[in-house]
Amino acid sequence: MSNFSAQHLLIHKRLVEQMIALAKITPRDLVLDIGAGTGAITFPLAAKAAHVLAVENDPTYVRKLSSKLNDQTNIRIKQIDFLQLHLPKEPFCVVANIPYSITTPIFAKLLSQPAAVKLQRAVLLIEKGAAKRFTATPITDPRILGWRMWYEIRLVRTVSPNHFSPPPRVDSAVVTVSRISEPVIPQHHHERFLALAAYGLRDPMLPFGESMSGVFTPPQLARLVKTLKIDRHRPVCYLNERQWGELFLAMIQHVQPHRWPKRPKHRPKKSR
Repeated sequence: MSNFSAQHLLIHKRLVEQMIALAKITPRDLVLDIGAGTGAITFPLAAKAAHVLAVENDPTYVRKLSSKLNDQTNIRIKQIDFLQLHLPKEPFCVVANIPYSITTPIFAKLLSQPAAVKLQRAVLLIEKGAAKRFTATPITDPRILGWRMWYEIRLVRTVSPNHFSPPPRVDSAVVTVSRISEPVIPQHHHERFLALAAYGLRDPMLPFGESMSGVFTPPQLARLVKTLKIDRHRPVCYLNERQWGELFLAMIQHVQPHRWPKRPKHRPKKSR
């Protein structure tokens, strides 16, 4: 079954206008509409952007989109599963009502490689539970922490099921994503930071001092507690993004590399 088969089409024009306004689209922008459906977002986007790439995997919707193009030359339709799409090499934005069944993989594709993926801004309509998870405090998921070190993710508003056809069973939410112009950690340290995040959050409720004792020496931990202004007995998941950034930079500057956490290597699955 296609990942896009359970799509809930957005039918609320005012919400589309609000999403495009939030994205601050300019006449120079390339914008992706992921799960374009019948074009509720695609065509209003085309009135604001230089180019729109409408990504849709359902051939029925692709035919409907194509029939509406008329003489519009700044819309390109791509029939493909978004997870298989080669992302643009140039800077781009996203405004989309994405398929809820693959929300986390879509976020991972867009946010997990900040040096390689040129995403600048996104306004996404997603399931509210996912929106709350991606923006939650404390941060317990190392992957989400990694996203939030390079992108600001914000839950803007809740959207009720009656904005869609057919209506979903759950509330939705508008989420904005913005690339951080001056992140605490340079992009070339991305993989190294993810290793520290995975190590530190292996048990999110471990006290900070215990969680980091395998990386930092006791004197180093004592200094970090003062520098970061934290309680060493508080769970490590309560560190905010700035504190994680300062923690990582302290590791790079003051800890011998053999003590740095390593990311586990993924072993290929054996074929049956």
